[in-house]
Amino acid sequence: MDDQPLDDSGELTAAEVALPAPGWLVILADDDGEPGEPIGQTALAGGVHADVAVTVDPQLATETLYTRLHLDAGTEGVFEYPGEDEPYAGEPGTTFAVELQLPRPIVEVAEQTVGEDNVATVARVELLEPGWVVIHVDEDGQAGAVIGGVRLEAGAHENVPVPIDRRYATPTLHAVLHEDDGEAGVLEFPAADRPLLVNGQPVVAAFTAHYPPDILVYDQPFIDGAIAVERVISEGPGWLAIYSDQDGQPGLIIGFAALEDGLNEAIRVDLIESAVTDQLYARLHQDTTPGDEFDFPGNDPVVRYEDRMPQPTAFRTDLGAAVVVRDQTLVDDGVVVSMVVVPVNAWVAVHAAQDGQPAGMLGRTFVPVGINRDVVVLLDPAPENAPVILVLYEDQGEAEEFDALGVDPLLTNDDNRLIRVPFVIGETAE
Repeated sequence: MDDQPLDDSGELTAAEVALPAPGWLVILADDDGEPGEPIGQTALAGGVHADVAVTVDPQLATETLYTRLHLDAGTEGVFEYPGEDEPYAGEPGTTFAVELQLPRPIVEVAEQTVGEDNVATVARVELLEPGWVVIHVDEDGQAGAVIGGVRLEAGAHENVPVPIDRRYATPTLHAVLHEDDGEAGVLEFPAADRPLLVNGQPVVAAFTAHYPPDILVYDQPFIDGAIAVERVISEGPGWLAIYSDQDGQPGLIIGFAALEDGLNEAIRVDLIESAVTDQLYARLHQDTTPGDEFDFPGNDPVVRYEDRMPQPTAFRTDLGAAVVVRDQTLVDDGVVVSMVVVPVNAWVAVHAAQDGQPAGMLGRTFVPVGINRDVVVLLDPAPENAPVILVLYEDQGEAEEFDALGVDPLLTNDDNRLIRVPFVIGETAE
């Protein structure tokens, strides 16, 4: 086939095709320099044919395309590949270039500050059919977990506000266009509503986001001389300071930790044990002289936002165990518990849910005293589209051997309430 333009009709033309018997002219997309998936085909009788038209899916087309001749060895007139309609043996195929003349979906985003309203703004979106603009966090330079999204009708849209969960945001975010191919108006990614592909690639725009001073820290027992802060985004090098409580207000600084520019996660802060109160406070401080020690109040002042001092982030140390787990899909028949903080050796167990109460145990994992992150619990059976309940047990019997006869009792918090956390295991994407 000769080089030629390709518009949204998807029609291409082969000047001449010769077949020894009935078969197929097949067009394939490029996959890293090799023939990829078929994107269109047309049936031909045996013989020589001139000006053969073949229609392809233009949204799957790449700038280089491949042609191959296939047998029609299965059901006549039905393209069965993979299957019986294999390429002719020894038929090398050809390549040709196309000039893509297609209306394309577009997403454009500028560097911005996401304020306390937790809204990111997408400068421009163009969609050929109804879909989603979805904000993903950054994971090693790629789009990761979803923290927000809005559905849009087909057409052009400017300055689109997208509410996001700022607790999990990263300094770089990705705006990605998604299909709306499941239940209309319900974002069902990753089971459905997958990223929209053009030429085999997602339509995405990465952008830098700035945020108000914010600290994500959970209530937790004071263990091993330290507390753990989940995440902080620092504008430049900084300090995380922990204050004791004094009459309901931040009192003395009883511990601090250095922060790198950008995202900081799982930050351990050693504290003066004798000064720890049930209520603690966390604040961000500037690092006015990077490389030096923390120097407050002489230097390293509290980070301000819009010319005011933000409220400190309060958390407690007198509530016993803590668990953080999100709704999720299965990975290798297991679920991941983001964080488990326990004052004793314990078991993290996942039970089926029946009428809102724990039923049969599906799986369990031992965790030692202290802070445990990304705890994997393998399940058998492994349910999908089902509510489950996470339960903690104290490891009182033989160490690291779960005793099903009740020697390992249910773990309660300091208020004597059982620790039961419901969550949902969704449908795993294909």
